[in-house]
Amino acid sequence: MKKNARALMVIWIAIIFVSLSCSPHQADDGLTFIVASDHRSHATEQYHSKEFTLGGFDAMKNVGQGSFMVLVGDLDPSQATDNLVKKVFGEDYPWYFVVGNHDIEVDSNIQFFRNLNKGDRSLPRLVRKGPPGSEETTYSFDWNDVHLVVLNVYFDGKTDTGADGNIVPELLEWLERDLQQNKKKSIFVFGHEPIIPVLDLDNGTQRHLGNSLDQYADNSLEFQKLLLKYGVTAYISGHTHCISYANINGLWLLSSGHIYGHEGDYTPEKLYSRILKEVEHGKRLGVDWKTAIGKLYRSEDKELKKFIFNLGLDPVKSYKDLTDSQTIFRLNEFYQNCQKGTSQVEKYSTRFWEHTEWRRSSFLKITVNKASVKVEIYRDKDFEGNYELRHTQLLK
Repeated sequence: MKKNARALMVIWIAIIFVSLSCSPHQADDGLTFIVASDHRSHATEQYHSKEFTLGGFDAMKNVGQGSFMVLVGDLDPSQATDNLVKKVFGEDYPWYFVVGNHDIEVDSNIQFFRNLNKGDRSLPRLVRKGPPGSEETTYSFDWNDVHLVVLNVYFDGKTDTGADGNIVPELLEWLERDLQQNKKKSIFVFGHEPIIPVLDLDNGTQRHLGNSLDQYADNSLEFQKLLLKYGVTAYISGHTHCISYANINGLWLLSSGHIYGHEGDYTPEKLYSRILKEVEHGKRLGVDWKTAIGKLYRSEDKELKKFIFNLGLDPVKSYKDLTDSQTIFRLNEFYQNCQKGTSQVEKYSTRFWEHTEWRRSSFLKITVNKASVKVEIYRDKDFEGNYELRHTQLLK
């Protein structure tokens, strides 16, 4: 009997030890979460291959998906984003949305977000919903000892689909009330647009300077002051497609880059294949090859200008500086040279990758412990969905 009693005692001690080791208090010691943004249509099924958003999501899962993910805007179509998250991470994996400028362009996208956080139903661990007019699309939540705030920077004080990214007084007042009541040690604030765009970590590109939150300098300054006043750990944004980090006056600014994959429709191989089809189609209609290329240009002028710009053949600062005649001349030249053989296509390909302004897909993995906040930047190393750890930054 004594043997049995001792055996039972050992079992009970073991059970108590396991219970303590798995208690909420112990689990609250640290937190890891993922941040990504700006994948847009590349979450849809037609792009479910490694070099697009699916490859990025798979990489997140491989390096450790953490407790949840925050997607910092431009997730349209919203339903496709939700479907892909569930496909890769499972039905129960929590993800939090941030409204982007492209999300508000289609009613169904913004309505999808509102429904995720509507009425009595809410996102996991919600602390506070947003101000009137942005109740569902601005919110805060707590996870362990971390407070996270999501701002809809397109809230104009009345509606959550305002035209410009801005921290209007109504949004700032709501944020201050939220931060006043917070008791958590680490604070992260998210908004789609950066306070000021910072150069890309790898290729030095800078996008949306002067038309991000910096467009409204007075409101932006008050926003920065508030974040510093309450000791916010970092403000995290998307929008620019540039992966970056900077500390300005003691405030960390992080940009999650994009998880879009290829930032344009055409590499040299893809464009040459497309032109061949257009030229062949034109022949059947009795149209010469120059006319066929001209017709293609009229239907896809923006993408074709981007392609020519990324070849670096013309001394312009942006694809927008290319004229129609310049672009068509280069397209005709491209077709004629590629007709000479595959070696010419390969030369164009080499030049394209040397000069392209495309930014490689990226995501952030953030780990918060009692003593430190660590940001790991992962980036696609070859535009083919092969991600590697690019940089590690301690915020404190």
